[in-house]
Amino acid sequence: MNQSTAVLRFWWLAIVLCVLPSCGSKLIRLGDQAPVSNAGDGSGGSVSSDQGGNGGANGGGGGMVIGPGDDGGSGGNGELCPHAQTAANEVLWIGDSWIQSPGTQHTRVRDLARNAEAIAPNEDYFNLALAASSMADVAKQYDTRQAGATKVKVLLMDGGTWDPIAAQMSGGSAAVPAAIERSLSAFQQFLAKVASDGTVEHIVYFLVPELATVPGVASMRPRLQQACADSSVPCHFIDLQPHWVGHPEYTASDGIQSSEAGAIVIANLIWQTMQENCIAQ
Repeated sequence: MNQSTAVLRFWWLAIVLCVLPSCGSKLIRLGDQAPVSNAGDGSGGSVSSDQGGNGGANGGGGGMVIGPGDDGGSGGNGELCPHAQTAANEVLWIGDSWIQSPGTQHTRVRDLARNAEAIAPNEDYFNLALAASSMADVAKQYDTRQAGATKVKVLLMDGGTWDPIAAQMSGGSAAVPAAIERSLSAFQQFLAKVASDGTVEHIVYFLVPELATVPGVASMRPRLQQACADSSVPCHFIDLQPHWVGHPEYTASDGIQSSEAGAIVIANLIWQTMQENCIAQ
């Protein structure tokens, strides 16, 4: 066999291997997807650090976010992610009104997952988040789902900041420090429980920004972040504060919830984090 024939046979074999059906073992390469969108409003363009870009997804830099109508976006780290290996009903939203209001936080992540073919066009992630939920209540949301036949693999969540809000409303500012301690303790216990259950592979946690109506966020941030870092289940911490600075339009008119524009930022940050860490891709 001469050299030319050997080269031709090699490339023919490579082509055959590339087109073989892969079904459940299909792989997607992060970083080679199509156009990106602005994390703030879903329009075309690059993602800036204060609009859901490279500053919020657990410190991951250089990532991009793609909007609905495209093919799912790029993660920027060049890794290969197993495709469609996590069922939609194995991904669970838990938390409080920062997931529920206005609601785009979870519907946009769903749409991005559908566009990326991570879930089927008629599938959605399970959502048990409920307004005015303490950190202990958020943990119970997880317990409710985990008690069923379908076990949770991925948690998308916020939580913990309702505790000081409720304490301030009932007992004034003096009651806030104790409420913060209870919340932080409940979060640590929750992470330990999730680890002991042994089915959850990733937690994506986002912390609400510092608002006058949400006391204690600044003091809670380093301890929540440390609890995430100490978790034996990978816990990806998203801090909304740097993305909210200079963007009053991200907060709803009531001063305590995310606006529609803010919800898009939250969703983009969550999806970016999922892509960059091969979570439910």
